[in-house]
Parts: sequence; C-alpha cells; structure tokens
Amino acid sequence: MEPQLSLRRLEVFRLVVDERSVTRAASLLMIAQPAVSSQLRALEEWLGARLFIRRGNQLILTEAGERTDAWARSILASAAELRRDVEGIESGRGGTAVAAASMGVGSYLMPGVLTRFREGHPDADITLNVVQPQEALRQITTGEADFAVTTWDADETRADIRSLILRDEPLVIVVRADLRPEGGSLTLEDALRLPLVGAPRVVAAQRSMISQLRRLSDTEPTFVIRLGHALSTKQAVVDHGWAAILPRYVVDADVASGVLATVHVPGLDLQERIVLVWRPDKVFSKLQQRLMGEIRRELGAESEETSDALNI
Repeated sequence: MEPQLSLRRLEVFRLVVDERSVTRAASLLMIAQPAVSSQLRALEEWLGARLFIRRGNQLILTEAGERTDAWARSILASAAELRRDVEGIESGRGGTAVAAASMGVGSYLMPGVLTRFREGHPDADITLNVVQPQEALRQITTGEADFAVTTWDADETRADIRSLILRDEPLVIVVRADLRPEGGSLTLEDALRLPLVGAPRVVAAQRSMISQLRRLSDTEPTFVIRLGHALSTKQAVVDHGWAAILPRYVVDADVASGVLATVHVPGLDLQERIVLVWRPDKVFSKLQQRLMGEIRRELGAESEETSDALNI
C-alpha cells in the first residue's frame, strides 16, 4: 500500500487507539483485520515512526504515537467542522452575509429583519455596515458588502450596479408633541417656514427631498441646522422646539409614545425611495439569497419579478 495520508487512515488509527486493539477496530469497521493493519503500517511509513508497542493483549502508543494521536484528533475535528460548514453553506443554513445600509434604513429597518433572520439561521455569520449611501454603493462595488439596502437619489444612475425598488416611504413633518399647531395642519408655505432640522447637503435622501419640494413650491425650506443622523435630528426637535421632515418609519414609535407629533400639510407628498442594490456579476450563496428574499418580503417588494431580477 502506498504510504499516503488520508482522512480514512487517520480515522482507522484513531479507532485503534480508542479500542487499543486492531481486532476490535476491524470488527467495528466491519473489515478484515489485515486491512486495518495495512492502514497502520502505511501511516507509520508516511510518518517515519513507530506508533504502537504491544503490551500483553493491548496496543500502547509510543511517544510519536501520542503526538500523532493529538494531531489526528485535531485534523479529524477540523474536517468534521469543515463538512458541517460546507453543508451549511450549500443548504443555506450557514455561511456569511455582509450587507451595507444607509443611516436611517440601517438604524430603523434592517436590524429587525436581520435579527429575525438570524434566529432561523443560527449558524450564519451576518454583518450590517451602517454608512452613508455613497459608501454603501462603494462597498458593493469593491466586494466589501454582498449587497446594500439604501435610500436612493432618483437623479442618480450607475452602470456598474443593479437596483430594485423595495418601497417608497412617505416623508412626514414632525414637531414636538406640545407644539403641534392647532388643528394639526399647516399650509405648505407655512410648513416650509418652520425652523427645520435637515441632513447634510451631500446625503442622497436630502437631495431627493429638496428636489421634490422644488416641484411643489417656490418657497425654500428654512434649515436652522443640518445633522447627520435621525436620532440626533429627533433630539434636536425635542430639545429646541424645531421641526423635521423624516421618513415615517423613523418617527412612528416617537409619535405613538407622544414625544413627537406629525403635522398634516395638504399637497405635501414627499417620499424616500428605498432600494436593494447589488453588483451585476455578484454570485450569491444560498444564505445570501435567502436573506435578500427576506428583506424583499419584509420591506415591501415580494414579486416574481424581484427574483428574476436577482437571478435567484
């Protein structure tokens, strides 16, 4: 027999160690005793060392055998882990998935989706990078993220990515609850004269909102400060009595708890587009496909066209 190393040879060796007998090992393996002895001799030839000595009716490991036994245990355990991992990847139970998301989406929408998905896939390694939309797009083009869920500037086009609309989220004007105007309503012009907390000009959602406002009114909104996250924006509204135009999903809990109140503005129809974005040549694992499917179902796009678009 050629002195080659194989996992099977290590398994035979480990069984002989546990049973301290070639005969018992052969019986458990349901093979002839000479076949077990041949496997042991081949392993000793490969290592260049004697692994056993006989003491009475038992086989005892030599010092080289002890070292080989510890090494074989490690190799076989790693092989078993690898088989489980690969099986998990192929079945969709395990593997890795890295998503990028814009600030609001990543802070308010994605955590719930990902944690619920993780409960059904305990072997999965899932990461969410919460960044600005431009950085989310960069991460999918460089491969740092498998896909992104982000707000989208309607005027932006990119040939190197594909996108799928998940939903158009309504934007609402909110104020501190005790400052809600009488009747809960304002004209569009009066609403735009409120001291507003805005986002930085470079943020895609802010650019899109301004573009939509200019189609509705010649009145320029009054921004008293620009803050980079919805949490700080809401805190500024509460602390200073200002107002903000935010996605409904960002303020729902605050409105329900009575901290903030929405202001009804007839004719104000603003929306934030949320899209799923990926690189056209990206090959998705089964886990990634399942996660993207869950995101589509929970965030609003659940059609056969979606699956066709993603080739999954």
